[in-house]
Amino acid sequence: MRNWRWISALAVVVFVLAACGTQTGATPSATGDTEESEPAATGSEAPEETDGATGEPVSGGTLAFAGARLAASLDPSQTSDGESFRILQQIYEPLVDLAPGTVDELEGVLAESWEGGPEDTVYVFTLREGVVFHDGTPFNAEAVKANFDRWQNFPEELQANAYYYGATMNGFGEGNLIESVEATDETTVTITLTEASPTFLFAITLPSFGIVSPAVLESTNADDPTESTLGTDVTAGGTGPFKLESYTPEEEATLVRNDDYWGDVAYLDRVIIRPIADPSARLQALQGGSVQGFDLVKPSDYETIQGEEGLVLVERLSFNSLYLGLNPTAAETEGNPLAELAVREAVEYAIDKEALIEPFYGGRGSVADTFLPPSSGWHDSVLAGVEVREFDPDRALELLEEAGFGPENPPEVSFWFPTEVTRPYMPDPAGLHQAVTQMLEDVGFVVVPNSDIWDSPGYLEDAQNGLYDMHFLGWTGDYDDPSNWYGVHFGFDAEGAAAAQFGCETEGLNDAIVAAEAELDPTARGEAWGEVAGLIHGDVCFITLVHGDTALAFTEDVQGYSANPTGSETFSTVWLTNGGE
Repeated sequence: MRNWRWISALAVVVFVLAACGTQTGATPSATGDTEESEPAATGSEAPEETDGATGEPVSGGTLAFAGARLAASLDPSQTSDGESFRILQQIYEPLVDLAPGTVDELEGVLAESWEGGPEDTVYVFTLREGVVFHDGTPFNAEAVKANFDRWQNFPEELQANAYYYGATMNGFGEGNLIESVEATDETTVTITLTEASPTFLFAITLPSFGIVSPAVLESTNADDPTESTLGTDVTAGGTGPFKLESYTPEEEATLVRNDDYWGDVAYLDRVIIRPIADPSARLQALQGGSVQGFDLVKPSDYETIQGEEGLVLVERLSFNSLYLGLNPTAAETEGNPLAELAVREAVEYAIDKEALIEPFYGGRGSVADTFLPPSSGWHDSVLAGVEVREFDPDRALELLEEAGFGPENPPEVSFWFPTEVTRPYMPDPAGLHQAVTQMLEDVGFVVVPNSDIWDSPGYLEDAQNGLYDMHFLGWTGDYDDPSNWYGVHFGFDAEGAAAAQFGCETEGLNDAIVAAEAELDPTARGEAWGEVAGLIHGDVCFITLVHGDTALAFTEDVQGYSANPTGSETFSTVWLTNGGE
Protein backbone atom coordinates (compact mmCIF):
# COMPACT_ATOMS: atom_id res chain seq x y z
CA MET A 1 0.00 0.00 0.00
CA ARG A 2 1.14 3.55 -0.61
CA ASN A 3 -0.13 7.05 -0.19
CA TRP A 4 0.46 8.81 -3.51
CA ARG A 5 1.44 12.45 -3.29
CA TRP A 6 1.70 15.16 -5.93
CA ILE A 7 4.20 17.61 -4.47
CA SER A 8 5.56 20.56 -6.40
CA ALA A 9 8.43 22.79 -5.40
CA LEU A 10 5.77 25.32 -4.49
CA ALA A 11 4.55 23.10 -1.67
CA VAL A 12 7.52 23.95 0.50
CA VAL A 13 7.01 27.68 -0.06
CA VAL A 14 3.27 27.45 0.63
CA PHE A 15 3.83 25.48 3.80
CA VAL A 16 6.32 27.98 5.18
CA LEU A 17 4.16 31.00 4.32
CA ALA A 18 1.04 29.37 5.74
CA ALA A 19 2.87 28.55 8.93
CA CYS A 20 3.93 32.20 9.22
CA GLY A 21 0.25 33.09 9.37
CA THR A 22 -0.43 30.58 12.15
CA GLN A 23 -1.10 31.70 15.70
CA THR A 24 1.22 31.11 18.59
CA GLY A 25 0.68 27.62 19.86
CA ALA A 26 -0.42 26.26 16.48
CA THR A 27 1.90 23.73 14.91
CA PRO A 28 0.74 22.54 11.48
CA SER A 29 1.63 18.91 10.94
CA ALA A 30 3.12 17.66 7.70
CA THR A 31 3.15 14.14 6.41
CA GLY A 32 6.45 12.35 6.45
CA ASP A 33 8.51 11.28 3.49
CA THR A 34 7.68 7.59 3.70
CA GLU A 35 5.42 6.09 1.09
CA GLU A 36 3.00 4.72 3.69
CA SER A 37 1.54 6.93 6.39
CA GLU A 38 1.37 5.98 10.03
CA PRO A 39 -2.26 5.24 10.91
CA ALA A 40 -3.80 7.69 13.34
CA ALA A 41 -4.86 6.37 16.71
CA THR A 42 -8.47 5.26 17.00
CA GLY A 43 -10.74 5.55 19.98
CA SER A 44 -8.68 8.45 21.35
CA GLU A 45 -9.56 9.77 24.76
CA ALA A 46 -10.46 13.41 25.41
CA PRO A 47 -7.39 15.59 26.01
CA GLU A 48 -6.21 15.70 29.60
CA GLU A 49 -7.18 18.89 31.46
CA THR A 50 -4.32 21.27 32.29
CA ASP A 51 -4.24 24.78 33.70
CA GLY A 52 -2.75 26.25 30.51
CA ALA A 53 0.08 27.91 32.42
CA THR A 54 2.77 26.00 30.51
CA GLY A 55 1.38 26.86 27.10
CA GLU A 56 0.18 23.29 26.60
CA PRO A 57 -3.21 22.76 24.92
CA VAL A 58 -6.19 22.83 27.27
CA SER A 59 -9.41 20.88 27.01
CA GLY A 60 -12.74 22.60 27.55
CA GLY A 61 -14.56 25.81 26.78
CA THR A 62 -16.74 27.21 24.01
CA LEU A 63 -15.48 29.16 21.00
CA ALA A 64 -17.89 31.68 19.46
CA PHE A 65 -16.88 32.37 15.86
CA ALA A 66 -18.41 34.63 13.21
CA GLY A 67 -18.58 33.98 9.49
CA ALA A 68 -20.42 35.89 6.80
CA ARG A 69 -23.17 33.27 6.44
CA LEU A 70 -24.23 29.86 7.71
CA ALA A 71 -24.50 26.82 5.44
CA ALA A 72 -26.52 26.94 2.23
CA SER A 73 -27.49 23.33 3.01
CA LEU A 74 -26.66 20.76 5.69
CA ASP A 75 -26.26 18.13 2.97
CA PRO A 76 -22.55 18.32 2.08
CA SER A 77 -23.10 17.11 -1.47
CA GLN A 78 -25.38 20.09 -2.12
CA THR A 79 -22.86 22.77 -1.17
CA SER A 80 -19.98 24.48 -2.97
CA ASP A 81 -19.22 27.61 -0.93
CA GLY A 82 -16.73 28.30 1.84
CA GLU A 83 -19.31 29.35 4.43
CA SER A 84 -21.05 25.99 4.10
CA PHE A 85 -17.74 24.14 4.12
CA ARG A 86 -16.66 25.86 7.35
CA ILE A 87 -19.45 24.07 9.22
CA LEU A 88 -19.79 20.82 7.32
CA GLN A 89 -16.11 19.84 7.25
CA GLN A 90 -16.12 19.74 11.05
CA ILE A 91 -18.88 17.11 10.88
CA TYR A 92 -18.27 15.06 7.73
CA GLU A 93 -15.01 13.63 6.42
CA PRO A 94 -13.79 12.49 2.97
CA LEU A 95 -11.64 9.48 2.18
CA VAL A 96 -8.56 11.68 1.65
CA ASP A 97 -7.72 15.32 2.31
CA LEU A 98 -4.99 17.89 1.78
CA ALA A 99 -2.21 17.77 4.36
CA PRO A 100 -2.48 20.76 6.74
CA GLY A 101 -0.98 23.95 5.31
CA THR A 102 -0.60 22.61 1.76
CA VAL A 103 -2.42 22.91 -1.55
CA ASP A 104 -0.91 19.91 -3.34
CA GLU A 105 -0.13 17.14 -0.83
CA LEU A 106 -2.56 14.38 0.09
CA GLU A 107 -3.07 12.38 3.27
CA GLY A 108 -5.53 9.71 4.28
CA VAL A 109 -8.58 10.49 6.42
CA LEU A 110 -11.29 7.82 6.34
CA ALA A 111 -9.04 5.90 3.97
CA GLU A 112 -5.94 4.76 5.85
CA SER A 113 -4.07 4.20 2.60
CA TRP A 114 -4.70 3.59 -1.08
CA GLU A 115 -3.23 2.25 -4.29
CA GLY A 116 -3.52 4.22 -7.51
CA GLY A 117 -1.96 7.30 -9.02
CA PRO A 118 -2.50 9.86 -11.77
CA GLU A 119 -1.84 7.37 -14.56
CA ASP A 120 -4.24 4.73 -13.19
CA THR A 121 -7.93 4.02 -13.70
CA VAL A 122 -8.32 1.75 -10.65
CA TYR A 123 -8.03 3.02 -7.07
CA VAL A 124 -8.12 0.64 -4.11
CA PHE A 125 -8.80 2.30 -0.75
CA THR A 126 -8.10 0.58 2.56
CA LEU A 127 -10.44 2.10 5.13
CA ARG A 128 -9.76 2.86 8.76
CA GLU A 129 -11.12 0.25 11.14
CA GLY A 130 -13.14 1.07 14.23
CA VAL A 131 -14.64 4.30 12.87
CA VAL A 132 -18.31 4.92 13.73
CA PHE A 133 -20.75 7.54 12.54
CA HIS A 134 -22.21 9.96 15.06
CA ASP A 135 -25.41 7.87 15.05
CA GLY A 136 -23.45 4.85 16.30
CA THR A 137 -23.58 2.88 13.04
CA PRO A 138 -20.29 1.51 11.65
CA PHE A 139 -18.31 3.19 8.90
CA ASN A 140 -17.37 0.59 6.29
CA ALA A 141 -16.99 -0.04 2.57
CA GLU A 142 -20.73 -0.36 2.03
CA ALA A 143 -21.20 3.14 3.48
CA VAL A 144 -18.67 4.56 1.02
CA LYS A 145 -20.34 2.78 -1.88
CA ALA A 146 -23.77 4.03 -0.78
CA ASN A 147 -22.56 7.63 -0.89
CA PHE A 148 -20.81 7.35 -4.26
CA ASP A 149 -23.84 5.57 -5.73
CA ARG A 150 -26.09 8.34 -4.40
CA TRP A 151 -23.98 11.10 -5.99
CA GLN A 152 -23.61 9.22 -9.26
CA ASN A 153 -27.36 8.69 -9.58
CA PHE A 154 -28.69 12.02 -8.35
CA PRO A 155 -32.06 12.92 -9.90
CA GLU A 156 -31.94 16.05 -12.02
CA GLU A 157 -33.37 18.20 -9.24
CA LEU A 158 -30.42 17.36 -6.95
CA GLN A 159 -27.82 17.60 -9.71
CA ALA A 160 -28.35 21.36 -9.92
CA ASN A 161 -26.74 21.97 -6.52
CA ALA A 162 -24.28 19.05 -6.60
CA TYR A 163 -21.86 21.44 -8.28
CA TYR A 164 -18.59 19.79 -7.36
CA TYR A 165 -19.60 16.25 -8.23
CA GLY A 166 -20.81 17.27 -11.66
CA ALA A 167 -17.79 19.49 -12.31
CA THR A 168 -15.08 17.06 -11.18
CA MET A 169 -16.67 13.81 -12.35
CA ASN A 170 -17.74 15.09 -15.78
CA GLY A 171 -21.42 15.00 -15.00
CA PHE A 172 -23.63 12.31 -13.53
CA GLY A 173 -24.54 8.75 -14.36
CA GLU A 174 -23.47 6.61 -17.27
CA GLY A 175 -20.69 8.11 -19.37
CA ASN A 176 -19.06 10.22 -16.69
CA LEU A 177 -15.70 9.60 -14.97
CA ILE A 178 -16.95 6.91 -12.58
CA GLU A 179 -17.27 3.45 -14.11
CA SER A 180 -17.92 1.52 -10.88
CA VAL A 181 -17.60 1.58 -7.10
CA GLU A 182 -17.30 -1.76 -5.34
CA ALA A 183 -17.21 -2.72 -1.67
CA THR A 184 -14.58 -5.43 -2.11
CA ASP A 185 -14.76 -6.36 1.59
CA GLU A 186 -15.60 -4.65 4.89
CA THR A 187 -12.62 -2.29 4.76
CA THR A 188 -11.77 -2.15 1.04
CA VAL A 189 -13.33 0.00 -1.66
CA THR A 190 -12.36 -0.24 -5.34
CA ILE A 191 -13.21 2.71 -7.58
CA THR A 192 -12.75 2.24 -11.31
CA LEU A 193 -12.62 5.25 -13.61
CA THR A 194 -13.54 5.37 -17.29
CA GLU A 195 -10.18 7.07 -17.96
CA ALA A 196 -7.10 8.17 -16.06
CA SER A 197 -7.57 11.40 -14.11
CA PRO A 198 -4.54 13.13 -12.52
CA THR A 199 -6.85 15.09 -10.20
CA PHE A 200 -9.36 12.43 -9.09
CA LEU A 201 -7.82 12.10 -5.63
CA PHE A 202 -7.70 15.86 -5.19
CA ALA A 203 -11.35 16.17 -6.22
CA ILE A 204 -12.57 13.82 -3.51
CA THR A 205 -10.81 15.86 -0.81
CA LEU A 206 -13.58 18.45 -1.09
CA PRO A 207 -16.16 18.71 1.72
CA SER A 208 -18.85 17.94 -0.85
CA PHE A 209 -17.47 14.39 -0.83
CA GLY A 210 -17.95 13.94 2.92
CA ILE A 211 -19.31 10.48 3.75
CA VAL A 212 -22.78 10.43 5.34
CA SER A 213 -24.20 7.57 7.41
CA PRO A 214 -26.39 5.39 5.16
CA ALA A 215 -28.89 5.15 8.03
CA VAL A 216 -29.22 8.94 8.05
CA LEU A 217 -29.51 9.02 4.26
CA GLU A 218 -32.42 6.63 4.55
CA SER A 219 -34.15 8.32 7.51
CA THR A 220 -34.02 11.75 5.82
CA ASN A 221 -35.19 10.49 2.40
CA ALA A 222 -32.00 12.01 1.05
CA ASP A 223 -32.50 10.73 -2.50
CA ASP A 224 -35.99 12.23 -2.89
CA PRO A 225 -35.70 15.87 -4.03
CA THR A 226 -39.21 16.68 -2.79
CA GLU A 227 -39.10 14.83 0.55
CA SER A 228 -35.43 15.03 1.60
CA THR A 229 -34.72 16.70 4.96
CA LEU A 230 -30.97 16.03 5.00
CA GLY A 231 -30.31 19.63 4.00
CA THR A 232 -32.36 21.07 6.87
CA ASP A 233 -32.46 18.53 9.72
CA VAL A 234 -29.98 18.28 12.60
CA THR A 235 -28.67 14.75 12.10
CA ALA A 236 -25.92 12.51 13.45
CA GLY A 237 -24.59 11.50 10.04
CA GLY A 238 -20.88 12.31 10.12
CA THR A 239 -17.64 10.83 11.46
CA GLY A 240 -15.81 14.11 12.16
CA PRO A 241 -14.33 15.61 15.34
CA PHE A 242 -17.52 17.61 15.99
CA LYS A 243 -21.20 16.71 15.95
CA LEU A 244 -24.01 19.09 15.02
CA GLU A 245 -25.98 19.81 18.21
CA SER A 246 -28.34 22.50 16.93
CA TYR A 247 -28.90 24.67 13.89
CA THR A 248 -31.04 27.80 13.66
CA PRO A 249 -30.97 29.31 10.16
CA GLU A 250 -29.78 32.92 10.09
CA GLU A 251 -28.84 32.71 13.80
CA GLU A 252 -26.26 30.09 14.74
CA ALA A 253 -24.90 26.57 14.38
CA THR A 254 -23.68 24.77 17.50
CA LEU A 255 -21.11 21.99 17.23
CA VAL A 256 -20.16 19.73 20.15
CA ARG A 257 -17.01 17.65 20.56
CA ASN A 258 -17.18 14.05 19.38
CA ASP A 259 -15.59 12.21 22.31
CA ASP A 260 -15.66 8.96 20.31
CA TYR A 261 -13.67 10.40 17.43
CA TRP A 262 -11.31 7.94 15.73
CA GLY A 263 -8.38 10.38 15.71
CA ASP A 264 -7.15 13.11 18.05
CA VAL A 265 -10.16 14.33 19.99
CA ALA A 266 -10.88 18.08 19.79
CA TYR A 267 -10.01 20.33 22.73
CA LEU A 268 -13.06 22.57 22.65
CA ASP A 269 -16.34 21.44 24.19
CA ARG A 270 -18.34 23.49 21.72
CA VAL A 271 -18.04 25.75 18.71
CA ILE A 272 -20.83 28.24 18.03
CA ILE A 273 -20.78 29.76 14.53
CA ARG A 274 -22.81 32.92 13.99
CA PRO A 275 -23.55 34.67 10.69
CA ILE A 276 -22.64 38.37 10.59
CA ALA A 277 -22.76 39.60 7.01
CA ASP A 278 -20.99 42.94 7.51
CA PRO A 279 -17.21 42.72 8.18
CA SER A 280 -17.26 45.89 10.31
CA ALA A 281 -19.97 44.34 12.47
CA ARG A 282 -17.87 41.20 12.82
CA LEU A 283 -14.97 43.29 14.12
CA GLN A 284 -17.28 45.08 16.56
CA ALA A 285 -18.52 41.71 17.81
CA LEU A 286 -14.91 40.64 18.42
CA GLN A 287 -14.07 43.88 20.21
CA GLY A 288 -17.25 43.67 22.26
CA GLY A 289 -16.63 40.08 23.34
CA SER A 290 -19.64 38.39 21.74
CA VAL A 291 -17.30 36.33 19.53
CA GLN A 292 -13.68 35.26 19.98
CA GLY A 293 -12.82 35.04 16.31
CA PHE A 294 -14.06 35.82 12.83
CA ASP A 295 -13.12 35.30 9.20
CA LEU A 296 -12.76 37.68 6.25
CA VAL A 297 -11.32 40.72 7.96
CA LYS A 298 -11.89 43.88 5.94
CA PRO A 299 -8.46 44.86 4.54
CA SER A 300 -8.76 48.37 5.92
CA ASP A 301 -9.13 46.86 9.42
CA TYR A 302 -5.83 44.93 9.39
CA GLU A 303 -3.88 47.71 11.08
CA THR A 304 -6.64 48.28 13.64
CA ILE A 305 -6.50 44.66 14.74
CA GLN A 306 -2.71 44.51 14.76
CA GLY A 307 -2.59 47.66 16.92
CA GLU A 308 -5.25 46.63 19.44
CA GLU A 309 -4.04 44.87 22.58
CA GLY A 310 -5.54 41.45 23.06
CA LEU A 311 -6.32 40.83 19.36
CA VAL A 312 -4.39 38.73 16.84
CA LEU A 313 -4.49 38.88 13.03
CA VAL A 314 -3.93 35.60 11.16
CA GLU A 315 -3.23 36.10 7.45
CA ARG A 316 -3.71 33.52 4.71
CA LEU A 317 -1.61 33.17 1.59
CA SER A 318 -3.76 34.46 -1.29
CA PHE A 319 -5.23 31.60 -3.30
CA ASN A 320 -8.31 33.17 -4.85
CA SER A 321 -9.64 35.26 -7.71
CA LEU A 322 -12.57 37.64 -8.21
CA TYR A 323 -14.09 37.54 -11.68
CA LEU A 324 -16.82 39.16 -13.72
CA GLY A 325 -18.93 36.47 -15.32
CA LEU A 326 -20.33 37.20 -18.79
CA ASN A 327 -23.07 35.08 -20.32
CA PRO A 328 -24.23 35.96 -23.84
CA THR A 329 -26.77 33.12 -23.73
CA ALA A 330 -28.50 34.18 -20.49
CA ALA A 331 -31.21 36.02 -22.49
CA GLU A 332 -31.85 38.22 -19.46
CA THR A 333 -31.71 41.27 -21.71
CA GLU A 334 -33.47 41.10 -25.10
CA GLY A 335 -30.88 41.25 -27.86
CA ASN A 336 -28.08 40.68 -25.35
CA PRO A 337 -25.16 42.85 -26.58
CA LEU A 338 -22.71 40.47 -24.85
CA ALA A 339 -23.30 38.08 -27.76
CA GLU A 340 -20.82 40.27 -29.67
CA LEU A 341 -17.16 39.51 -28.94
CA ALA A 342 -16.27 43.17 -29.49
CA VAL A 343 -18.69 44.18 -26.71
CA ARG A 344 -17.20 41.62 -24.29
CA GLU A 345 -13.73 42.90 -25.17
CA ALA A 346 -14.92 46.46 -24.53
CA VAL A 347 -16.07 45.44 -21.06
CA GLU A 348 -12.58 44.18 -20.22
CA TYR A 349 -10.77 47.20 -21.65
CA ALA A 350 -13.10 49.48 -19.66
CA ILE A 351 -12.17 48.03 -16.25
CA ASP A 352 -9.19 49.45 -14.37
CA LYS A 353 -8.34 46.43 -12.24
CA GLU A 354 -5.45 48.15 -10.47
CA ALA A 355 -7.82 50.90 -9.28
CA LEU A 356 -9.86 48.32 -7.33
CA ILE A 357 -6.99 47.14 -5.16
CA GLU A 358 -6.37 50.10 -2.85
CA PRO A 359 -9.97 51.01 -1.90
CA PHE A 360 -11.36 47.48 -1.64
CA TYR A 361 -8.36 45.29 -0.75
CA GLY A 362 -6.34 47.75 1.30
CA GLY A 363 -3.55 47.63 -1.27
CA ARG A 364 -2.90 43.96 -0.43
CA GLY A 365 -4.34 42.33 -3.54
CA SER A 366 -2.90 41.91 -7.04
CA VAL A 367 -4.27 42.27 -10.56
CA ALA A 368 -5.63 39.00 -11.92
CA ASP A 369 -4.32 38.53 -15.47
CA THR A 370 -5.35 34.87 -15.28
CA PHE A 371 -7.66 32.86 -13.06
CA LEU A 372 -4.75 31.27 -11.17
CA PRO A 373 -3.05 33.44 -8.52
CA PRO A 374 0.73 33.96 -8.47
CA SER A 375 0.91 31.59 -5.48
CA SER A 376 -0.02 28.68 -7.79
CA GLY A 377 2.81 26.61 -9.18
CA TRP A 378 0.99 26.65 -12.54
CA HIS A 379 0.56 30.42 -12.78
CA ASP A 380 3.42 31.19 -15.17
CA SER A 381 2.76 28.34 -17.60
CA VAL A 382 -0.93 29.27 -17.82
CA LEU A 383 -0.18 32.98 -18.19
CA ALA A 384 2.10 32.18 -21.15
CA GLY A 385 -0.98 31.10 -23.10
CA VAL A 386 -3.00 34.26 -22.41
CA GLU A 387 -2.94 37.55 -24.30
CA VAL A 388 -3.54 40.06 -21.52
CA ARG A 389 -5.80 43.06 -22.19
CA GLU A 390 -4.64 46.13 -20.28
CA PHE A 391 -6.97 48.93 -19.15
CA ASP A 392 -7.70 51.06 -22.22
CA PRO A 393 -11.01 53.00 -22.20
CA ASP A 394 -10.29 54.51 -25.62
CA ARG A 395 -10.02 51.03 -27.10
CA ALA A 396 -13.30 50.12 -25.37
CA LEU A 397 -15.02 53.05 -27.08
CA GLU A 398 -13.61 52.02 -30.46
CA LEU A 399 -14.84 48.44 -30.06
CA LEU A 400 -18.34 49.55 -29.12
CA GLU A 401 -18.44 51.80 -32.16
CA GLU A 402 -17.25 48.92 -34.38
CA ALA A 403 -20.09 46.80 -32.94
CA GLY A 404 -22.62 49.46 -33.92
CA PHE A 405 -23.19 51.06 -30.51
CA GLY A 406 -22.96 54.72 -29.60
CA PRO A 407 -24.63 57.51 -27.61
CA GLU A 408 -27.91 57.09 -29.52
CA ASN A 409 -28.08 53.33 -29.02
CA PRO A 410 -25.85 52.38 -26.03
CA PRO A 411 -25.35 48.72 -25.10
CA GLU A 412 -27.45 47.79 -22.07
CA VAL A 413 -26.31 45.08 -19.64
CA SER A 414 -27.87 43.68 -16.49
CA PHE A 415 -25.18 43.47 -13.78
CA TRP A 416 -25.73 41.39 -10.62
CA PHE A 417 -23.98 41.30 -7.25
CA PRO A 418 -24.67 39.36 -4.01
CA THR A 419 -25.92 40.86 -0.75
CA GLU A 420 -25.61 39.83 2.93
CA VAL A 421 -22.21 38.24 2.33
CA THR A 422 -18.51 38.91 1.94
CA ARG A 423 -16.13 36.47 0.32
CA PRO A 424 -12.31 36.15 0.44
CA TYR A 425 -12.10 37.52 -3.09
CA MET A 426 -15.00 39.98 -2.69
CA PRO A 427 -14.73 42.01 0.56
CA ASP A 428 -17.33 44.63 -0.47
CA PRO A 429 -19.70 43.35 -3.19
CA ALA A 430 -21.81 46.52 -3.35
CA GLY A 431 -18.79 48.83 -3.42
CA LEU A 432 -17.06 46.81 -6.11
CA HIS A 433 -20.27 46.74 -8.14
CA GLN A 434 -20.55 50.52 -7.94
CA ALA A 435 -16.93 51.02 -8.97
CA VAL A 436 -17.09 48.68 -11.98
CA THR A 437 -20.48 50.09 -12.98
CA GLN A 438 -18.96 53.57 -13.15
CA MET A 439 -16.10 52.30 -15.32
CA LEU A 440 -18.55 50.71 -17.74
CA GLU A 441 -20.77 53.79 -17.86
CA ASP A 442 -17.70 55.93 -18.58
CA VAL A 443 -17.27 54.18 -21.94
CA GLY A 444 -20.95 54.23 -22.88
CA PHE A 445 -22.63 51.18 -21.33
CA VAL A 446 -26.06 51.45 -19.74
CA VAL A 447 -25.83 49.28 -16.62
CA VAL A 448 -28.98 47.92 -14.96
CA PRO A 449 -28.04 47.06 -11.34
CA ASN A 450 -29.47 43.93 -9.73
CA SER A 451 -28.78 42.03 -6.53
CA ASP A 452 -29.93 38.98 -4.61
CA ILE A 453 -29.16 37.39 -1.25
CA TRP A 454 -26.24 34.96 -1.27
CA ASP A 455 -28.10 31.73 -0.70
CA SER A 456 -29.00 28.50 -2.40
CA PRO A 457 -31.57 28.89 -3.85
CA GLY A 458 -30.63 32.49 -4.51
CA TYR A 459 -27.70 34.34 -6.02
CA LEU A 460 -25.17 31.50 -6.05
CA GLU A 461 -27.49 28.96 -7.63
CA ASP A 462 -28.86 31.41 -10.19
CA ALA A 463 -25.38 32.53 -11.23
CA GLN A 464 -24.13 28.96 -11.63
CA ASN A 465 -27.21 28.02 -13.62
CA GLY A 466 -26.64 30.80 -16.14
CA LEU A 467 -29.46 33.20 -15.33
CA TYR A 468 -27.38 36.39 -15.28
CA ASP A 469 -25.99 38.46 -18.17
CA MET A 470 -23.15 39.81 -16.02
CA HIS A 471 -22.29 38.96 -12.42
CA PHE A 472 -19.63 38.98 -9.74
CA LEU A 473 -18.36 35.67 -8.46
CA GLY A 474 -14.99 34.27 -7.57
CA TRP A 475 -13.06 31.25 -6.48
CA THR A 476 -10.80 30.08 -3.70
CA GLY A 477 -8.77 27.17 -5.00
CA ASP A 478 -9.37 23.74 -3.48
CA TYR A 479 -5.98 22.38 -4.58
CA ASP A 480 -3.21 23.47 -6.88
CA ASP A 481 -4.04 22.34 -10.38
CA PRO A 482 -5.45 24.37 -13.30
CA SER A 483 -8.32 21.91 -13.64
CA ASN A 484 -9.67 23.11 -10.28
CA TRP A 485 -9.89 26.61 -11.74
CA TYR A 486 -10.56 26.51 -15.48
CA GLY A 487 -11.77 22.90 -15.64
CA VAL A 488 -14.32 23.17 -12.85
CA HIS A 489 -15.80 26.37 -14.27
CA PHE A 490 -15.66 25.73 -18.02
CA GLY A 491 -15.75 21.95 -18.37
CA PHE A 492 -18.38 20.47 -20.69
CA ASP A 493 -20.72 17.75 -19.44
CA ALA A 494 -20.91 14.19 -20.76
CA GLU A 495 -23.44 15.29 -23.41
CA GLY A 496 -21.09 18.01 -24.65
CA ALA A 497 -22.99 20.96 -23.17
CA ALA A 498 -21.00 24.00 -22.04
CA ALA A 499 -21.11 25.18 -18.42
CA ALA A 500 -24.41 27.01 -17.94
CA GLN A 501 -22.85 29.81 -15.88
CA PHE A 502 -20.95 31.27 -18.84
CA GLY A 503 -22.43 29.67 -21.95
CA CYS A 504 -18.86 29.57 -23.26
CA GLU A 505 -19.00 27.53 -26.47
CA THR A 506 -15.69 28.69 -27.89
CA GLU A 507 -14.62 26.57 -30.84
CA GLY A 508 -12.12 23.91 -29.80
CA LEU A 509 -12.53 24.56 -26.06
CA ASN A 510 -14.06 21.21 -25.15
CA ASP A 511 -11.31 19.28 -26.95
CA ALA A 512 -8.63 21.48 -25.36
CA ILE A 513 -10.01 20.86 -21.86
CA VAL A 514 -10.21 17.11 -22.43
CA ALA A 515 -6.61 17.05 -23.67
CA ALA A 516 -5.37 19.19 -20.76
CA GLU A 517 -7.19 17.04 -18.20
CA ALA A 518 -5.55 13.90 -19.58
CA GLU A 519 -1.99 15.24 -19.83
CA LEU A 520 0.31 13.74 -17.16
CA ASP A 521 3.66 15.34 -17.97
CA PRO A 522 3.87 18.51 -15.81
CA THR A 523 5.45 20.70 -18.49
CA ALA A 524 3.05 19.58 -21.20
CA ARG A 525 0.15 19.83 -18.75
CA GLY A 526 1.00 23.47 -18.00
CA GLU A 527 1.18 24.26 -21.72
CA ALA A 528 -2.13 22.47 -22.37
CA TRP A 529 -3.92 24.44 -19.67
CA GLY A 530 -2.30 27.60 -21.04
CA GLU A 531 -4.00 26.82 -24.35
CA VAL A 532 -7.33 26.37 -22.54
CA ALA A 533 -6.88 29.67 -20.72
CA GLY A 534 -5.98 31.39 -23.98
CA LEU A 535 -9.24 30.26 -25.59
CA ILE A 536 -11.35 31.32 -22.61
CA HIS A 537 -9.75 34.71 -22.10
CA GLY A 538 -9.50 35.29 -25.83
CA ASP A 539 -13.25 34.85 -26.20
CA VAL A 540 -13.84 36.88 -23.00
CA CYS A 541 -16.03 34.24 -21.39
CA PHE A 542 -15.22 35.92 -18.11
CA ILE A 543 -12.90 38.64 -16.85
CA THR A 544 -10.55 37.91 -13.96
CA LEU A 545 -10.15 41.01 -11.81
CA VAL A 546 -8.25 40.72 -8.51
CA HIS A 547 -6.49 38.16 -6.32
CA GLY A 548 -7.29 39.26 -2.75
CA ASP A 549 -5.36 38.62 0.45
CA THR A 550 -7.48 37.34 3.34
CA ALA A 551 -7.19 37.15 7.11
CA LEU A 552 -8.93 36.06 10.29
CA ALA A 553 -8.92 37.77 13.68
CA PHE A 554 -8.99 36.27 17.17
CA THR A 555 -8.72 37.25 20.78
CA GLU A 556 -5.32 36.32 22.17
CA ASP A 557 -6.76 33.51 24.33
CA VAL A 558 -7.60 31.52 21.18
CA GLN A 559 -4.73 29.19 20.33
CA GLY A 560 -3.97 26.52 17.75
CA TYR A 561 -5.85 27.81 14.69
CA SER A 562 -3.93 26.87 11.53
CA ALA A 563 -4.81 28.93 8.44
CA ASN A 564 -4.75 27.26 5.03
CA PRO A 565 -4.55 29.02 1.63
CA THR A 566 -7.67 27.11 0.54
CA GLY A 567 -9.65 28.26 3.58
CA SER A 568 -10.29 24.61 4.47
CA GLU A 569 -9.63 24.67 8.20
CA THR A 570 -10.52 22.66 11.30
CA PHE A 571 -11.50 23.76 14.79
CA SER A 572 -10.29 20.45 16.25
CA THR A 573 -6.79 21.82 16.97
CA VAL A 574 -8.07 25.01 18.60
CA TRP A 575 -7.94 25.53 22.36
CA LEU A 576 -8.64 28.36 24.78
CA THR A 577 -6.22 29.56 27.42
CA ASN A 578 -7.35 28.09 30.78
CA GLY A 579 -10.08 26.17 29.00
CA GLY A 580 -12.07 29.33 28.38
CA GLU A 581 -12.66 30.00 32.09
